[in-house]
Amino acid sequence: MDVAGDTMVKNVRRLQPLRVLLTGRDRRFIRVTSFLLAQRGYDVAHSELLAAAARHRADVVLLETDGSLASAARELAALQALPAAPGVLLVLQSGERERWSGIPGVEKWAPVEALIGEIEAASRNRQPPTESAWL
Repeated sequence: MDVAGDTMVKNVRRLQPLRVLLTGRDRRFIRVTSFLLAQRGYDVAHSELLAAAARHRADVVLLETDGSLASAARELAALQALPAAPGVLLVLQSGERERWSGIPGVEKWAPVEALIGEIEAASRNRQPPTESAWL
């Protein structure tokens, strides 16, 4: 992004906080991350069920992988099929980045500033809602 576009993004003020949904099995990670994001003004929910993304109308989903490419691909496809598809970030174990090339992700236990930067980018880059999402 150029300097002028970058300045415009920094000058934008949200009317509502971003809705972030955390999914995964590591309860400690989810509790700590939920707390840190809530302290920074995000509306945070967590669930193991991806159907919660539609109920919560999540802007961004942090999807903790279980290491299975097939499982993650199914979950990503289900999220992208929602009428108001959220931005998706994979939560990756240390050293997993190469396995997931081409998919936005953040390393588990990354500094909260890095996580927030990735959440903001995922929100900006998400697909616009389909017509049925407005009905």
